[in-house]
Amino acid sequence: MTTPPAQRIPTEDPAAKPRVVLLSPSRGLGGGIERYLGTVEEHLRAGGADVRRFDLRTSPASLTARIRGQYVLRTLASLYRMGQADSVVAGHASLALVAWAGARLVRASRVPVLFYGSDIWGGGQAQRRVVTRARLLYPVTISSFSAGALAVLGPARILPPSVPPRWRTMLLAEAAQRRPPAGMPTVLTVFRLGVWQSKGLSDLVEAVTAAQATTGPVRLVVAGQGPAPSALREFVAGHDNVELHESPDDAALARLYGAADVFALCTRTRATSPASGEGYGIVLMEAQLAGCAVVGPAVGGSRDAYLDGVTGRTPVDESPAALAEVLRELLDDRARLTQIGEAGTTWARAATDPAGYTRLVMATLTGAVPGTPVTANAPGAAAPVTTGKSGK
Repeated sequence: MTTPPAQRIPTEDPAAKPRVVLLSPSRGLGGGIERYLGTVEEHLRAGGADVRRFDLRTSPASLTARIRGQYVLRTLASLYRMGQADSVVAGHASLALVAWAGARLVRASRVPVLFYGSDIWGGGQAQRRVVTRARLLYPVTISSFSAGALAVLGPARILPPSVPPRWRTMLLAEAAQRRPPAGMPTVLTVFRLGVWQSKGLSDLVEAVTAAQATTGPVRLVVAGQGPAPSALREFVAGHDNVELHESPDDAALARLYGAADVFALCTRTRATSPASGEGYGIVLMEAQLAGCAVVGPAVGGSRDAYLDGVTGRTPVDESPAALAEVLRELLDDRARLTQIGEAGTTWARAATDPAGYTRLVMATLTGAVPGTPVTANAPGAAAPVTTGKSGK
């Protein structure tokens, strides 16, 4: 499946501003997809796009057929009154049919549909058929791994996650003021606390416990957007040297990144219900910006988020024994660990360059490439985006 070629437009010409409709599954509820779309929206605006956003959910109430139906009617009614738009972005594959109908109302020429991870390999056949058969729709995803999984739909464009510029600055500041390693090394993991089991926390605790046989005591810090389930609290309370930080604010989370020796994300990939998997893992990028060496999941798209063997390590499989071996390798050589963290900061700083990301977002979702350079701090006028407290 091919997409329309990019057109170069002068960003200073108001008449040439691309009009973009962004259909989002949620706002204000946390989670990796919401953070991803918030950053994308910020960079669309920085690139000169006029963005109208429609959120399916704005409260933690269960998503019912009635709520979904009201959203569809409300969104299509607004688009009917809106006039013409250039692009209608389906922020999740479940919104592809709404995006297709909305594009017909606003006469949009592009309808990118965003895919992330478990929504690809865990089901959603009907959603994928919509993208395959509906004219104008084309797949966009977050990593080369996910693009390969979408090959049946045609060539997918890759738009990896990035880090909001203000949050990026806070993390780089932590890297700049890193202190010498403390006596007891710290391993940090960050994810949305409600999905702690699929994020492999029990395996991580087992691996840290095994690694301590040679490294000595290790402190494990678990942080993320809450509320924390009671089962998680009981699990943490039953293990020594394990701390739980529920819903830390940006400053507190940045300090946790800055104080950690190793960041570990060990999401478990499951194709059966309930499906799980890591399409990218933006928290890995956040950790590297703060100068922390990373350990990524054995399976999935996270290898796009770090340089295996240079800024981090990857276990050979999803077993606690394989994870423990990687942790021992890193924690046994603290001087080398510091060098890996410094390399991570250098790489992540370049990989998250705001100006470059703005150009990529504009080209991928609107077909328009800003004709004038975008300053590195251009994304900033939009409202703050909830940062990496949740993972996906």
